[in-house]
Amino acid sequence: MNHHHDPNPFEEEEVNPFSNGATAPGSKSRNQPLASEVQLGFGQRHDTTVDIPLDTTNDSKKKGKELAAWETDLKRREKEIKRREETVTRADVPVDDKNWPPFFPIIHHDIANEIPVHAQRLQYSAFASWLGIVA
Repeated sequence: MNHHHDPNPFEEEEVNPFSNGATAPGSKSRNQPLASEVQLGFGQRHDTTVDIPLDTTNDSKKKGKELAAWETDLKRREKEIKRREETVTRADVPVDDKNWPPFFPIIHHDIANEIPVHAQRLQYSAFASWLGIVA
């Protein structure tokens, strides 16, 4: 068999298609990189520089202004909520006490007073089924 006309498809060649001196897939020349072109890490050469901004006073002043604006907004919201709570208290609006779950009450749950008598049994069954599924 003629070995020159039938190249070995499994022969390993060091070809880097991303380098400037990439060799053709069939050629046997292998270029060695110069010592100054040897890469130290992924995309990092020993002669690269990193720009670090040294003037951070403008950035800290900007953040300080943003924090001050945020704080005033929170104080305004807090005053508004307190005003609404006082208005509700003065108007004698009944506030439902949260009674469920007993170990950490987060909602008000009262089937006997809030659900019509003819639907209480169905509501109780549905609620018990839901608790069973969740548990």
